[in-house]
Amino acid sequence: MTKDPDTMSGLVLETSAACGLRCPLCFLRSYSERPEPTLMPLAVVEAVAPYLAGLTSIDLTGWGEPLLNPALFDILRLIRRHFSGRLTMTTNGQLLTPDAMKKIIRFGLDTVCVSVDAANERPYKAARPGGDFGRLRKAMEEFASLTHLSGAGKPHLFATFLLRKEALSELADFVSMVAGHGFEGVVLQQLTGIFTDAGMASATHAAYYGNAFDDRRLAEALARASKKAPEGFVIVGPEKIGGSRTGNCGGFDISRPFITASGLVSVCCAMAYPCALYRRDGKLERTLAVTFGDVRERPLPELWRDPAYVRARAEIRSGAVPSACGDCIALYMRAGEVWTAGE
Repeated sequence: MTKDPDTMSGLVLETSAACGLRCPLCFLRSYSERPEPTLMPLAVVEAVAPYLAGLTSIDLTGWGEPLLNPALFDILRLIRRHFSGRLTMTTNGQLLTPDAMKKIIRFGLDTVCVSVDAANERPYKAARPGGDFGRLRKAMEEFASLTHLSGAGKPHLFATFLLRKEALSELADFVSMVAGHGFEGVVLQQLTGIFTDAGMASATHAAYYGNAFDDRRLAEALARASKKAPEGFVIVGPEKIGGSRTGNCGGFDISRPFITASGLVSVCCAMAYPCALYRRDGKLERTLAVTFGDVRERPLPELWRDPAYVRARAEIRSGAVPSACGDCIALYMRAGEVWTAGE
């Protein structure tokens, strides 16, 4: 029997739409309106809990810091009663206390990504205002140690690095630092949600915007970083961004609905809120939010089958420019390479 290509495979739960940092390139800053609440209440997860058993993956990350949500571990407990599949989360690491780490291990998260973006304190403060670099590095070391001592083999710990022209020179040092703290690997991400001239000037890709960046600079930085990786260290390469598209979305798995902190269902994290973004022609476009209903008012399977939502997914897969997406950069993205040092 052939599997339905339009089957829901997972969920992205925006457990928090609030953050304690003030990162200048954060996509959150492009949004012009954010509905309340900004911290997902347990009631939202209770509404989707009956439908979790058949899913394969759940991510607990939106545009905020999950550990800011006081209900996070109640949410995790509830999810694990109904769901045994892959569970992931991204955090800025500032609230990774020993107690939080132990609970994350206890609830069996499969992967935790810590957003770091720098190898030294000064560039870290510029990239992540409000963060404490020393505290973060200490938390990373302790998390790796507790994970190892638990014997559970997870969560797999990765550190993320947002690629910017001005930061390419420290990419090799970043890999060395992360490996030295006992993490399994790094995730390198392209800057794609661009909403300021400064963001455009920092981008390390050329094809979508037709900007002047020389792709060889990125290739050389990646080569230097790879040489710093110890054997077995995993490098998840950055997204590839072209000048044309062939269908589907390279930035978001459309088989996984994005559920905002306030319980609204959308195709992806970018579509869930009204925002202002530079599009391919270099113009700043103000987009409206596209959502399909509240999970506390209509069952999740019913929302998934909503005609407007079905039509949006079909358009995205078709290779056309979907009306719901506009000419979004994610339509031009493809996954980067993943490699393990020494193999």
